[in-house]
Amino acid sequence: MMMNTNRNNLEQSPIMAYFKWYRYCSNTYPIRTNLVQTGLLFGFGDFMAQSAIEKRKSDEIDWLRTVRYASIGCAVGPTLSMWYKTLDRLGTKNSISLVTKKILVDQLFASPIINGAVMIMSRVFSGDEWPQIQNKLEDNYMKVMLTSYLIWPAVQAFNFTIVPQQYRVLMVQIVSLAWNTYLSYMSVGGGKSEQT
Repeated sequence: MMMNTNRNNLEQSPIMAYFKWYRYCSNTYPIRTNLVQTGLLFGFGDFMAQSAIEKRKSDEIDWLRTVRYASIGCAVGPTLSMWYKTLDRLGTKNSISLVTKKILVDQLFASPIINGAVMIMSRVFSGDEWPQIQNKLEDNYMKVMLTSYLIWPAVQAFNFTIVPQQYRVLMVQIVSLAWNTYLSYMSVGGGKSEQT
């Protein structure tokens, strides 16, 4: 009797209600759901870059920068949804060879393009001209990619073997809280070419 009461309490908890609502949204509106969640998480990543890494006080936060970075996330979210569906065309079994193939395709094609696009868009939205953008890429793109290759293959191995397809973008975005903070810092806040 006590076990049933605990299960009923868990099923009625706000957390479970949220997960049911999220599952409904991700099944019914996958593109819109990923657009919103990725935008929010990109924005939060930029906020963390400014407050935790750049050590800005609350009255020094550049909220326009955070909104711009969140809007980049809104563009990336639907792209990731379509990308994972494309990767599933390679197959859906969890064999070592198929998961390895998906990771290689993801890391050799999507990762360089997405990281580069985010870095370019963040500079364009900041009002930079091409020479400034090019300097920022020359200073930081290879560092970003090397760091990416240290993190994302392991994340994607977990993602492709354990996580159901409809939750893969969410899984990536949870890990991306830290990644977006780093990428925002390298794209907008950090590096040698900030004042160039």
